[in-house]
Amino acid sequence: MPPSALLYDKNQEASLQNNVSINAHPNNVIPIATPTFRVTCNRVGKDHQFTSMDCAAKFGGAINDLLHWRVDLSNPDINVILNIVENSINISIALTGASLHRRNITQFGPTALRSTIAYNMLRLADIQNGDIVCDPMAGGGSISVEGAVNWISSFHICGDNHHAAGLRSVANRDYAGNQNNIRSMAMDVATWDVCCLPLRRNSVDIVVSDMPFGKRIGSKHKNWKLYDHALSEMARICRCSSGRAVLLTQDSKVMTKVLQQYKHLWKRRHCYWINIGGLTAAVYLLLRTEHEY
Repeated sequence: MPPSALLYDKNQEASLQNNVSINAHPNNVIPIATPTFRVTCNRVGKDHQFTSMDCAAKFGGAINDLLHWRVDLSNPDINVILNIVENSINISIALTGASLHRRNITQFGPTALRSTIAYNMLRLADIQNGDIVCDPMAGGGSISVEGAVNWISSFHICGDNHHAAGLRSVANRDYAGNQNNIRSMAMDVATWDVCCLPLRRNSVDIVVSDMPFGKRIGSKHKNWKLYDHALSEMARICRCSSGRAVLLTQDSKVMTKVLQQYKHLWKRRHCYWINIGGLTAAVYLLLRTEHEY
């Protein structure tokens, strides 16, 4: 290295300081682009004095006044979601461009369960490695498909008494396997009657099912007999002491009466109230007692 390279250059230092001071000046900071947004309102309630459009417009106006974000209804950067149920409101931001309630499903039946609800029901069940999870009233198999995709170390079996429902379950299983690059889905499909399941006693760890509401299929009157036999069969196949069930129903009156009848077999751990398409439904978390069937 030549000696001249080691000499102190005051002009070079002054030039460097000037550049630093210019770049650090607030007026030279590159501003972040202002995002665009929209507000989507989902509302359930009969006594509201406003519409969903009114609520979205008011809330969007407040955001614009406070943050000066630009409104873009067709392709926004941020989609603010308002979920209003009766007198409560939940505010969130959409993380995906499209809803995930149809993920892993390609064949829909008359009462197809949303994949997002199915996933959360399975989470409530606290599935462990090696557990056998059964949906005895599967419909299109939404619950078992979500289970086989997200809990690959457990085995999922589902069935229904309608032949077309079984075909939809198989189609959804194969579709989900391809979509998620799962060569062999740990899921099997059967045709059976929930009142007389072809499964051995104490052979299932968890039962997760969407019970008939008695609206589109069946009736409230038929639910009295169906729920009675179904809860009895679920108790028979579920392991004593460690078994559990997560059941969704809108017919809480019948469910409460049947659980009272079978309180020696099932213990209600918790009841979660949810909204499905404007209907108030309940998700029951049940624990199998030590009592033998």
